[in-house]
Amino acid sequence: MKVLELIGLPVYDIRTGKKVSKVRDVWITDKWLVSHLELEHTGLYARKMPIIPWEHISACGEDAVMIKSQAVIMETEHVHEGTKTFLYGPRRLKEMPVVTEEGNQLGLIADVYFQPNMGNTVTGLEITDGILADLLEGRQQLDWTSQMHLGEDAIIIESSA
Repeated sequence: MKVLELIGLPVYDIRTGKKVSKVRDVWITDKWLVSHLELEHTGLYARKMPIIPWEHISACGEDAVMIKSQAVIMETEHVHEGTKTFLYGPRRLKEMPVVTEEGNQLGLIADVYFQPNMGNTVTGLEITDGILADLLEGRQQLDWTSQMHLGEDAIIIESSA
């Protein structure tokens, strides 16, 4: 599953069947794990972000995210240390450069792959080299996240990859 497919999905309480929100963003740790889902804000000027820790998610399907209970929703004012958001905020992954240790830029992050039925580990990255290259050649998929370092301003790919 791609992270962009997850963003915008409705979130339901599995016990009551009540829709509690929609997924606004996904948080990913520097160890390439999906740690939290950020939900849409309820108030116009809400300062705190509603989030759900990954361990409280019962299922992520093509059409909805199911949580154990509405009580698992937490609130925070900032993204946790060692974690980046995918779509929003100053430390976001989308459009972050992917660079080799030799200094060659492969492209920018367009999406992130993970298998929700197999856990919360990021299994690969989809990178773009611009609209024209995407149309002519398609986007490139990198599957060796174990050999990538999630840095402050770039993803660094080890020479052995």
